[in-house]
Amino acid sequence: MAWSFRIATVRGIPILLNITLILIIPVFAFAFSIAPPPYGFGNVDNSFIYGTVAAIMIFVFVLLHELGHSLVALRYGIEVHSITLYLIGGVSAIEIPKEPKLEFRTALVGPLVSLGLGALFLLLSFGVTATVPNLFLQNFAYVNLVLGGFNILPAFPMDGGRVFRAWLAIKRPYLQATHTAVQVGKIFAIAMGILGLFLNPFLIVIAFFIYIAASDEERQTTITQTLAGVRVRDIMTANLVTVPPSMTITRLIEVMFQSKHASYPVVDEGKLVGLISFQQVHEVPPNRRDDIMVGNVMNRDIEPVDADEQASDVFVKLAQMRQGSVPVVQAGEIVGIITQKDLVNAMNLLGEAREQIIGPDGTVTKA
Repeated sequence: MAWSFRIATVRGIPILLNITLILIIPVFAFAFSIAPPPYGFGNVDNSFIYGTVAAIMIFVFVLLHELGHSLVALRYGIEVHSITLYLIGGVSAIEIPKEPKLEFRTALVGPLVSLGLGALFLLLSFGVTATVPNLFLQNFAYVNLVLGGFNILPAFPMDGGRVFRAWLAIKRPYLQATHTAVQVGKIFAIAMGILGLFLNPFLIVIAFFIYIAASDEERQTTITQTLAGVRVRDIMTANLVTVPPSMTITRLIEVMFQSKHASYPVVDEGKLVGLISFQQVHEVPPNRRDDIMVGNVMNRDIEPVDADEQASDVFVKLAQMRQGSVPVVQAGEIVGIITQKDLVNAMNLLGEAREQIIGPDGTVTKA
């Protein structure tokens, strides 16, 4: 993931740290160092050092919160791709559970971990009288209680919103449940942004991220649900045309004109070595197309997809890689190519079919 790097692995889950978190820690450290007790260390010797420790611990607690989600997901056989710590918190890249009840449990456990830690630190603070340790315990209690309480709000895509979506999905189609949860989440985000104008500008930043994340989640869920069960082999272009890296761009244009494809796998002695598209050909000056070979301008940084891979996963990969197409392999052999256009066409066709069968209220209208 861009601007993120791995710092650890827990139960096979990569823990990633985004650069934005490193930039915000000094700001949090300063805030803790000047805030009065019990929420900060103002008027205490070495307050900035203590504030730095408290700021770092915030993200340790965020990590524990996300691990709560992830470890429960693993217990139910749900795939967890990574946990990333950002400026405004953490994100667990967890496969959407197929059963709403599993999503309910997976989403709920995060806030429960935070609220449990908050209660524990609060109880411990009652038994500690030394000033600095007591301030740390109260501070940790406050952070975890706020983290747990904030995440339990039904503002999608926060945990409470996911719990809300899972509850709705028990009684209605998943896409409809997602749409309702997203709209509620956006209303919360707008309200939070308005409050931020009067209370704290940081609320505006959080509201912005919630609104954008809710929209992205709805888009991703639509893709996943619409293409559910569709494999790459079902929609890929199988009548494959490959080209060698030694072919001139002029000759490639002739091949493009004949075969009408927009991109071509480049194969050298039976091995996939790259991919060349119309855009790359277009960037070669016309007066040099007789001299420049395909191998000089092709994209070498490609990761072919398997023919049995889920089409929805490939849709996301192409968007992340900002590529229009990718070769398809099976048992190490190139068997086709799949493009964003193929995926969009499949989504449109399947989406129209779904709308004919399932009405806006979730009832069957046509068999």
